[in-house]
Amino acid sequence: MKVDFKGKQIDIKEFNCRLGSIEPMRIAPSINLFVKTTKRCNAHCLFCSNADAGVPSAPFDSEKLVKIIDDLSMEGIRVNKINITGGEPSVAMPIVEEIITIMEEPRFERIHLHLNTNGLLPQSQELMRRKRWDSISVSLHHYSKARLEELYATPISSDALRFEGIDLQKINASCNLVKGYIDSAVEAHKMLDFAIERGILRIGFVALMKVNDYCISHFVDLEDIHIAEIPHVYFTQSMNRGTDCRCSNYLYNKDLKILEIYMRNYANPQYCESSLVYDGEYLRQGFHENNIIC
Repeated sequence: MKVDFKGKQIDIKEFNCRLGSIEPMRIAPSINLFVKTTKRCNAHCLFCSNADAGVPSAPFDSEKLVKIIDDLSMEGIRVNKINITGGEPSVAMPIVEEIITIMEEPRFERIHLHLNTNGLLPQSQELMRRKRWDSISVSLHHYSKARLEELYATPISSDALRFEGIDLQKINASCNLVKGYIDSAVEAHKMLDFAIERGILRIGFVALMKVNDYCISHFVDLEDIHIAEIPHVYFTQSMNRGTDCRCSNYLYNKDLKILEIYMRNYANPQYCESSLVYDGEYLRQGFHENNIIC
């Protein structure tokens, strides 16, 4: 569904996803707002689509962020979730702190923190301990510290994998499938055990977007993982938005501990319905540079 906002047509969500073969149901018009606090990151992942990001052209405008949220509300568009992301938010702590202070107001609901690294920096672990977050995503692409250092191309302290003092009920771990790393049912099984032993309740497996040569040469199809063939993994449901994206959900049971599993079966890189991105200067539809709204 397209609506007018700031003189531009934006795509918003008015139906939820199909649940299996069940047709989607109408919902209140809504969007997810991604707030890119920085393009910088302390890791140097070869599969990163943001690897050559430059320096922002202007200081981060928090007042404009608040006005965007208020204007969306006045137009009857619900902000389903505010995602604080980057780059790596913990390398832009003054901006994140400013946003947290603003978002303490009761009218701001469902604030999500997306760390592109898994707490490699002391400030990122401290950031995860903040009470304001309703949910937190961390990138966790292997169970071995040494292999993670290869993937991130940066040293990792042992503390980065402990999640001490962090509310694990809020944590969603995301694991990229990368050839030579997590690329088979055996490796995925080890990753499940790693997550459940640390008290993580949810983990998602995601295939690389073929955005550069590394991603193309190290691509692993989700079908090659055969997740349902891993002992004690049980299918629960599948959701989709037609040809744009589909995901499947499973449960893993080990020693009476339950781990939720999310699999993104496919996704159209150009699909950006209901996704608005604010980078401190411009509001855009989706994650592309040439579609500025205001």
